[in-house]
Amino acid sequence: MKPRTFPIALLACLAMTLGAAATQANAADMRATLSSREAYVGAPVTLQLEVADAASHDEPQIADVPGLDIQMAGTPSRSTQTTIINGRRSDRTSVVYAWQITPRKAGTFEIPPIELKIDGQTRSTRPIRFVATKSETGDLMFAEITGQQKEIYVGQPLTLTLNLWIKPYHDADFDLTLSEENMWQLISAGTNWGAFSERMHELAENRQRPGGTEVLREDSTGAERSYYHYQIDATVYPKRPGQIEADDLQIVLDYPTRLAKSRDPFGSMFDDDFFGGRSPFGNFGMSPFNRNTLSVAASRPVVADAKVDSINVKPIPTAGRPADYRGTVGQYELVTQATPTSVKAGDPITLHIGIRGDGPMELVQAPPLAALPQLTANFKVANEPLAGIVEDDVKLFTTTIRPRREGITEIPAIPLSYFNPTTEKFVTVESAPISIHVDPAERLALDAIIGNANGNPSQQDEGASASTFDLSNYRGVDALVSARDTSPWTWLVVAILPPLAFAAFWGLKRRQSGNDASTETIRAARHAIEHADSAAGIAAALHHLNAGSHSEQFDALLARCDHAAYSGAQLEQLPELKRQALGLLDKWSAISAQSPQMPTTTILGGRRKLAIACLALAAAAVALPASLHFLKSETHVAGGSLDALKVEHAPMLTPQQRETILSEANRAYQNAMKTSSEDAAAAKENLAKAATKYGQLVDDGVHSPELYVNLANAQLQLGSTGKAIANYDRALAIDGSNHQARQNLAAAKAAIAPSPSAEDASTSLSAMLSGAVERVQAILNPTTATTLCVTAWIALWLIVLGAMVRPNLIWTAAAVPTIFLLLVGFAASNIHGLAVESPHAIVAAPAATLRQAPGDQFPQVSSAPLSEGETLEVLKADGDWLQIRTPSGTTGWIAHPEVEVL
Repeated sequence: MKPRTFPIALLACLAMTLGAAATQANAADMRATLSSREAYVGAPVTLQLEVADAASHDEPQIADVPGLDIQMAGTPSRSTQTTIINGRRSDRTSVVYAWQITPRKAGTFEIPPIELKIDGQTRSTRPIRFVATKSETGDLMFAEITGQQKEIYVGQPLTLTLNLWIKPYHDADFDLTLSEENMWQLISAGTNWGAFSERMHELAENRQRPGGTEVLREDSTGAERSYYHYQIDATVYPKRPGQIEADDLQIVLDYPTRLAKSRDPFGSMFDDDFFGGRSPFGNFGMSPFNRNTLSVAASRPVVADAKVDSINVKPIPTAGRPADYRGTVGQYELVTQATPTSVKAGDPITLHIGIRGDGPMELVQAPPLAALPQLTANFKVANEPLAGIVEDDVKLFTTTIRPRREGITEIPAIPLSYFNPTTEKFVTVESAPISIHVDPAERLALDAIIGNANGNPSQQDEGASASTFDLSNYRGVDALVSARDTSPWTWLVVAILPPLAFAAFWGLKRRQSGNDASTETIRAARHAIEHADSAAGIAAALHHLNAGSHSEQFDALLARCDHAAYSGAQLEQLPELKRQALGLLDKWSAISAQSPQMPTTTILGGRRKLAIACLALAAAAVALPASLHFLKSETHVAGGSLDALKVEHAPMLTPQQRETILSEANRAYQNAMKTSSEDAAAAKENLAKAATKYGQLVDDGVHSPELYVNLANAQLQLGSTGKAIANYDRALAIDGSNHQARQNLAAAKAAIAPSPSAEDASTSLSAMLSGAVERVQAILNPTTATTLCVTAWIALWLIVLGAMVRPNLIWTAAAVPTIFLLLVGFAASNIHGLAVESPHAIVAAPAATLRQAPGDQFPQVSSAPLSEGETLEVLKADGDWLQIRTPSGTTGWIAHPEVEVL
């Protein structure tokens, strides 16, 4: 080892050793200490837990110990200590937690180990034992509890009085006797006031205390001595029968044993608001600003357990107890009020119940409405307990009831049973009946045609009555599959790809077979000429060649063939004719080799104009829907995007949660349909539940025609016809072939607005076109229509290709129905792009108000409100307001919550 290397290595080892020592010194640690191992009953001791040099640790918890009151003493304290010894610096950080532990009885106690996770490791303290002894009061303090009654019932108010006698402390050295105010201040914070805790808390909030008077009282030896007497009154309500006990009452007094002069003008024992800044010793010549102020130098805790008079608490009798009795004791009266009093079957009625009495009103319970047969026979009542509001001696309850059927004339009297301790009898009081009027429910759906039990909508003829409904809902999980709009790029690819493929194929074929086609034609003609057995055969081969560009030689050779055929000398001339024909073929073959040109054909067997017209119609059928898809990709209105009014949230539900919600909604809907004829209230409650859950799925991003139909069916039966119309329309926008949505939409519109007469019906070309395409849509759903048009489009180009390769009349016959199917498919899958020129909305409120400007403060455009279910054209959006145009041409502003934007 080199000389310089050894000192460096030595220093490195020393540094590592010091680092290890420092690491060990700064290791996390915890310890628990108790301020004293000996304590007095009622006097608290302090438990401290110190956590040192910990990067992280959990919040410590102490298990309950019978006989001990354990309370957290303030917030944890944090400290950092730095020590430098011989140039070495060490830092120590610690967090100290503190608890006040007050023993409530004498004995030996053990504080269990405190487990704590520090820096990822679980550590534990050792158990700590201490002993608590009871400091005998002797004649220093007495406590007694008396009651006004000697015998009461459970729940009956009982007035208790706590009498506390404290012997004044007299200091012989200073010849000073503490006043009753001073002695009261010496009561420890560890005192447990038991049943008098609420009263003591009330006095403390009002900065008051019980007043004390000096009286004579016998001590334990029977001799009369001077005491300060304090009285505290409290009202309690016994909860169980038996003798009144005061086990939880424990008064702790820090009784002085010595006074001493203090340099603090406000000694610690007298730092209380009761003194108001005055000297606690009165006018004894010791000013609070004098440097000779006295304070308690030593004290010992004195604990007094109160003696209780014999007070017997009797149980409430069981004989003659009413079924609706809920433990109320005292004297009470009951009143009820209902709003509104004129409703339809199943609609909610708010019922207010007021109870006035002389008992503990906070303990009074509402009558068990769900257990009253006279009420539940005609009304749907919530089964949950009601929470009330106490105002002085009255407790108010509010609930909602729903009439089950029409024709109910009153809300029956509501009974309240209580026990009167004066007469020792049960009493039942009743409210006055409330007259109401219940009309039939608006049950458009309850008279509907219900589909089959498996949840698939029943198929009916288009000619069915417009007033009928099909209210069967979709129960399968396919209702959770959202429909996806076809991307405009998809239509563009479908429109362009087949022509491009055809052009590429045709160009490649033409390039590869320029000379091949002419050579093949000439070869076929040569073969026919060589094997011809007559002049007519040679002429037929030349005609098939279609070589019209060589008119002189061609015509001359044909003339000679015809002459030979009719002159009778064709056999003699046949070899010469073959030679001339083959020579002509050789000449044409040489010319074709220098200038390749395919034989001329005619598309679709020579019907060029028909072919061009068909291809033009096909191109228009593709181009128009494709352009509409591009235009529909973003719908905007003046003032901003209409989509801003349709708030879309990212899906929050898992597929399993969606299925659960759908199952619950379907179950509620089926229950409503079963009970609709007998119990309108239960039916509407289930329908509201179903509509809420269907709406929850829609809000989570599920947009399927089946789900929209389910939601609309529930809304229709709840009376929200406008919202139902909007959701039927949404279902048809996705699937125009949905028969159930189309049927219910027509019936709902007919129910709220009569159909226009035939003479008023529109006969415009657009109306007829829309009607025709809608009839097509009723047969073809979007998926089928798209498949049909794509297939027809590809088939059309295959027909064109076949006609060019093999001209024949059959291609013309195949092209006509193919183009027809292509037009039908594109029209059926894109009718909404043709029909919807601008955004529109449906009036969802029973009566919506049209205003001159966006705001409730602006005047109405017309005194007549808009009709529910009416279709409006959306012109502009401004916050929560929409500018719209009615079918009659009226323009105004309407609040967005009153409409459903489509």
